[in-house]
Amino acid sequence: MTWPVRFWARDQGLVLLLQQQAEAVHRGAEALRAFLAEFDEPERAGALSGAVRGIERRGDEIERAIIDRLDKALFPPLDRGDIYAIANKMESVLDIVEGVANRVELYAITMLIPEVPAIADQLTSETAALCDVVGALRVLRPASVGEPAQRLKAIEGDVDRIYREGVARLFKEPGFSPLEVLKLKEVLERLEEASDHCEDVAALVQGIILKHA
Repeated sequence: MTWPVRFWARDQGLVLLLQQQAEAVHRGAEALRAFLAEFDEPERAGALSGAVRGIERRGDEIERAIIDRLDKALFPPLDRGDIYAIANKMESVLDIVEGVANRVELYAITMLIPEVPAIADQLTSETAALCDVVGALRVLRPASVGEPAQRLKAIEGDVDRIYREGVARLFKEPGFSPLEVLKLKEVLERLEEASDHCEDVAALVQGIILKHA
């Protein structure tokens, strides 16, 4: 059971937490982009990967706060499942962001193909759009989510294209060892998955807003 939408304006706690989580996702993407730009500089890379992990931990804290608030709310203003799904998807993005940084370090990757930092750059733009999408939950009006959702979807399409180009490079161009192909392909796949999760969040938010419009 959910309250009528007019009660949403009286309890913005959950949407504020979701906004904080979206902002953490964006900061995580920015930190990953910075790490990938200097991954081969040991002193800088260590600090930057530590920043990624710190942001991911902050995202965990926010997700726990969202779940705790949902557990305590007798009648949450929006469907519990919808709110949890959004929080869970955003945390998945942060998990992937941290996982990419960890893989680059653990796999001792010494060279990145251009598509890896290119997708990281696109993911930074996509998560900026994600913040605007989640922010639309403040007012629950279709007009507030349309533009940022379209922007996010367009970026996700660019990510898909860059991902395909990266995989093609690994298999078509000479000079990559089988082990390098495996490592770099996994990094590309994880980045593309993070982009997909951002699009999933946009779809969830649009669905919520349409239900309450």
